Amino acid sequence: MQDDLRREAARLLESGDAAMVIAWEEGSDAARTAPAFAVSPAEAAGLVWNPFCVPNLVKYLLDYRYEDTKIAVAVKGCDERAVNRLVQDRQFPRERIVVLGLPCGGMLDRGKTLAALGPRARLNGVEDRGEAFVLVSDQGEVTLPKEEYLLEKCLTCVRNAPARADVTLGPGVSNPARPGCDPFAPVRELEALSPAEKSAYWDGQFSRCLRCYACRNVCPACNCKECSFEQAVPGWQQGAGWISKNTSLAENYTFHLIRMFDVAGRCIDCGECERVCPVGIPLSKLYRKVLKDAAELFAVPTPGLTAAEIPVLGSYSPEDKEEFM
Repeated sequence: MQDDLRREAARLLESGDAAMVIAWEEGSDAARTAPAFAVSPAEAAGLVWNPFCVPNLVKYLLDYRYEDTKIAVAVKGCDERAVNRLVQDRQFPRERIVVLGLPCGGMLDRGKTLAALGPRARLNGVEDRGEAFVLVSDQGEVTLPKEEYLLEKCLTCVRNAPARADVTLGPGVSNPARPGCDPFAPVRELEALSPAEKSAYWDGQFSRCLRCYACRNVCPACNCKECSFEQAVPGWQQGAGWISKNTSLAENYTFHLIRMFDVAGRCIDCGECERVCPVGIPLSKLYRKVLKDAAELFAVPTPGLTAAEIPVLGSYSPEDKEEFM
């Protein structure tokens, strides 16, 4: 599939059907990839596809929203929801996107993989054998069972290949989701706590927040042209802002809860916010709580599965539950 990606990227760039291909390239170690922005066939030859292509690349499209060129982007099944989010929020026109669909057998946990491979190993090849990945490195061959080494989000995968790709690369692969895996299990555990226990839990998490805004920057649903948290206002009006630059617990709560309500009904459950958090705050628990409530109250699927759907909080039905009134 990696060769298919390189060939198609080179073809698109050579023919002028795309001015750029956003995909992945080798990272700083065997279990890491980095975003790549190929603008020539020569650069396309360095693109990679393996179970470490975790980053969702779709939001990079917003860096080019004011241009008029077509851009190709490599997309996994879960990443397609980000494409639909940007299109539905009218942040990027679908006609300017070339979706390169990659059927995904799951993404490996970097920490667990490096423990098995060794931190200095260099990856030479990967084979997806259905229930396990076989990794070949300069230090030998390692078999990693998916049930033990996949990212947690992959075990509850909703769709492992884009449904509406412009070009689908390689053969289909089996969905890595495991029967019986409940994506909301961690949320239910928190819901079972007392109010004091919940408060203590989130106090401990949000007190560590640096307010670096990495979670916001990576989120496809946080796509405003100017963020309300960073609006430039004169010094005498600073007190009128929603939050200050202070990283106190109260200010951190304000940021995270406002952001949670902002993306309610639009969060695509990609898990990127938690992945990029430098202090490891389990943000997926916060956003999956909203997803769980929306699913129970309005019987809606994971947002972003189609570009035609209307976000649940932007629509109304006479059948909506109103027990809160």
